[in-house]
Amino acid sequence: MSALADFLRARYDEARQREHAKRKVIPSAFDGHNIDWRFKVDEPETLYIDGHPYPAEKYTEIATVAAPDPDVIADLDAKLAIVDLLAPIVADESYQGPDHYGGVDACEKALSILARPFAGHPDYQEDWAT
Repeated sequence: MSALADFLRARYDEARQREHAKRKVIPSAFDGHNIDWRFKVDEPETLYIDGHPYPAEKYTEIATVAAPDPDVIADLDAKLAIVDLLAPIVADESYQGPDHYGGVDACEKALSILARPFAGHPDYQEDWAT
């Protein structure tokens, strides 16, 4: 089950990196770029970034999304905290007795549930499915 916890940590780290990278894809005047909007009657608006044409609708779509999204980061941090909380319980091989109250099984199942969104990842192991 340690492999599952490591797998989840890696996926959450990748997601966090993707989320933090979003801030780099929005050129703006605040970053020293020359942003020029041009409007003509009965024509679509044109955007030039540093003199190069750029699809205005794409820029508007990207620029209106908060990046990185603090809610996404908080969600990833919460899931990582759950993994860090449960992984030691599942990895403790010193206890060989019965799991009378189902605590260890519940921890294993919770980690498996957290892994479900990554079932298509090449490193995902089918025995993690619940």
